[in-house]
Amino acid sequence: SVSQNQLKSLPWTLSNLHKLRKLNLSNNELSQLPTCVYSLRSLVFLHLAWNHLENLAENIQSLTELHILILEGNHLHTLPKALCNLTSLELLNVDFNDIKDVPQEFHQLCGLRRLACHPLDSGLHILHNPLIKPIKEVLEGGLTGLYSYLRTPG
Repeated sequence: SVSQNQLKSLPWTLSNLHKLRKLNLSNNELSQLPTCVYSLRSLVFLHLAWNHLENLAENIQSLTELHILILEGNHLHTLPKALCNLTSLELLNVDFNDIKDVPQEFHQLCGLRRLACHPLDSGLHILHNPLIKPIKEVLEGGLTGLYSYLRTPG
C-alpha cells in the first residue's frame, strides 16, 4: 500500500514486481494509471479510489487476474471496452465518477453477481454516476436488467 502519499507517478521499476498480487494506490494524485501497473499481471486487487483519473487505457485488459478493481471517486467519464475482458472481476467500484454510459460489451463481466449498494458488497458499484445510458429505471432491474438492456440490439 502506498495510499495517501500525494503520488503523481510511480517508478518504472515497479513493473519488476511480477508476483505482486495486491496494490493500493488510493488517495493519491494520479491523473493517469502509470504504465508500469499494466505489467503487473498477477494483480488480483487494485485500489485506485480517490485519485484524479479521467480515463483508463485499453491496456487494462492485460490485468486478467483482477478480482477487485476500485475506481471510486475519480473523474472517469467513460469506461474502456477493454475493461469488459476482465471476466474474473467480482467487484468493480466506479461510484462517484462522471460516467454517463457503459460499453455495450459490459454484459461480458460475468463474475459480477449483482448491483452493489453497500461499500463492502461485491458486485458492480455504479449507481452514483450521472448515467444517461442505461437510464436509472433499467438499473432498478439489477444487474440482470442492465445486462438484458445491453444485449438488446438498437
